[in-house]
Formats: sequence, structure tokens, C-alpha cells
Amino acid sequence: MDTIILLLTPFEMLLVNLFVIHQCSQRKYGKIRTYLIMGLSVIALMIVGFLLASQVPGFGSGNGLFIFCGFLFILPIKYLYRARGVSIVTVACFSWSYTFLLFALSAKLARMIVIPGWDVSYMVLLIQTVLYLGTFVSFYRMIKSRFLFVLEHIGKKEAVAFMWMTLMWFWILFILNLSFSYPEIKVFQIVTFLTLAIGVFSSFLSIYLRVTGDKKIQNLEKLAYQDDLTQLRNRVVLTSDAEDLVTRKIPFHLIYFDLNYFKSINDRYGHTVGDKYLAFFAHEIKTRIGNEGGFYRVAGDEFVCIVRDGWLDTFIEQFETIPNKMANSNVQFLGFCYGVAHFPTDGDTTEKLIEIADDNMYKMKRDRNV
Repeated sequence: MDTIILLLTPFEMLLVNLFVIHQCSQRKYGKIRTYLIMGLSVIALMIVGFLLASQVPGFGSGNGLFIFCGFLFILPIKYLYRARGVSIVTVACFSWSYTFLLFALSAKLARMIVIPGWDVSYMVLLIQTVLYLGTFVSFYRMIKSRFLFVLEHIGKKEAVAFMWMTLMWFWILFILNLSFSYPEIKVFQIVTFLTLAIGVFSSFLSIYLRVTGDKKIQNLEKLAYQDDLTQLRNRVVLTSDAEDLVTRKIPFHLIYFDLNYFKSINDRYGHTVGDKYLAFFAHEIKTRIGNEGGFYRVAGDEFVCIVRDGWLDTFIEQFETIPNKMANSNVQFLGFCYGVAHFPTDGDTTEKLIEIADDNMYKMKRDRNV
């Protein structure tokens, strides 16, 4: 009877782990086949546990050695469910960390709470059951809402690192429990410190992979939203920024620029100088607008400014201070034409404002015969 009670504690852990893995994975086969194979696997594992508990000294004494039998379940789980091996091991180790933590805590509390006539194995089972009742719902919700989200959206390299980290969490709990169970065996203490050191390193590695992943995302965003030549934001950002101001009903001016005779610069000096010419103009305007608005490149030699309401005249006055030559060059700056539209006076959509500013820019071109 004592052996049976002793096996109920790991059996309870096993059921919790199987439930978590089952809910977090997609079945390959029908319910009958899945449950039949899983049931036979549970029976086989319990028989192995019964033999170990009755024949191996120290097995089932709270040291957690039975947990290694649980690794045998990776085989039927891999067979029954559609999931990468990395994902299965990650989910399994995360669940095992939870169940083993509650087991280790229950075993330690059971030795502190002495009830006459009660065997320690009864107390371990009782305390563990109470802990499950109090924590499992929150744990399972966290698995479904957050843990699986991470697994579904993580990259392959990061997924492998995450798997090793969950394995490390489980191993840390296991080796710490052994250290407490056998304080006289000093090697367990040494292994504990080494395990913690590896755990610290793996945590750092996970953070490093996260940071490098974020950096890649930032670089992609930069490519998507920034013009590489002039370092200005592009048309996508212009539309987003203008629509944000329109939605919040904040008045502003939209200025459309077009460089004069830009094709002649390319034809005479080449495209390399033409690129520098564009970057020169972008720098000059960006310097003058400062924090009073935004500046965007929308096409080859066409640019747009968003200027806060009331600052337009001051901004336009600064156009006269733009140098008539590119820095460190004899290339003449041939100027530009521009057109202005005002929100909300001239239009209440970004498209309308750009259209009006563009028309006004072409009027200036015609007036100047550019």
C-alpha cells in the first residue's frame, strides 16, 4: 500500500504534464488511438516506477530520481503529436519545471509537518495536490496565452536557445533538490554551483539573442521607412505622420519641393555627384526645420515638409540662407520650387493636401519658367 501511495505523487505529476502537452500540441491521429497509446504508455511507466520503488534503495525518498522516467514520454509524444522536437522538449521541460518545483516543495514541507500516524508519502501527496489546486489554473493560462505565443513567433535559432534554457531550468531545480536531499554528498553542491553558473550564462545568451533579433528588426524597419541616400523618412512615414495630425485635428502646413534642373546635374557630373546633391539639399532643409516639423523624400528629387502651424513664414525665410554651392565642391546649387497646402483650410485628407501642394509647386515652376 505504501508503494502505491508513493507512486501516486509522480502519477499526479505525470497527468498534469500530459494534460499540458496534450493541450499545447496538435494530434496526428484520432482521439481513440491517441488516448489508447498514451494510456498504455502511462501503464508501462507506472510498472517501471513500481519496480524501481520496490527494488532500488532511495528511490521515492523525495530525491526526485523518478523524474528521469518521464523522459521516456518524449517518444510517444513525438509519435502522437504534430510538433517540432524542439517545441515538444521546450513545452515538456517547462511543464516539468512547474510540476517538479511543486513536488520538491511538497517533499520539504512534508518533513516539516509531523502528524502522528501519517507517513511522509501521504503528506507529500496531500500537499502537492493542494498546491496544484491553488496554482494550476494560473499556470495553464500563462502557458496558453504567453508561452505558446513565444514558441509560435520565435526564430529557429532563438527556439533552440529557449529549449536549452527550459532544460536548464528543470536541471537547476532537480540538482538543487538533490543537494537538499543529500547534504552529505559534497559533489552535489559543486554540481549545483556549476549548474547555476551555466544557467546565468544561458540567460545572458537568451538576452543576447533577443537583442540581436530586435536589432535586425530595427534595421528592417529602417530599410522600410527611411531613405538610405538622404537618411530622411520616406513616403510611408509621411502618410502616417500626416494622417495622425489630421486625425487629431492639429493644424499644419505641407510643403512640396522639387529641385530645379536636377537632371542636368546628373547629366553633367554623373549620378554619384547627383546623389551628393540630393543629400546636400536634404541636409540643408533638415537643419533649418529642426524640431518644428518633419522632412521626407517621396521620389527622386521631390521632397515634402510638414511644418507646424504658425512657423511657415519663418521657415521659408531661411531658404535664402541655403548656400549656392555644395560644400567642398564647385557644383552650383540650382535652387528649387515649392508649393504649400494648409490643414484644415485646403483639405482634410493627406492625399488632398499633397495634391494641392504639388499643384502650387508646379505653378511656381511655370511662373519662374523652370
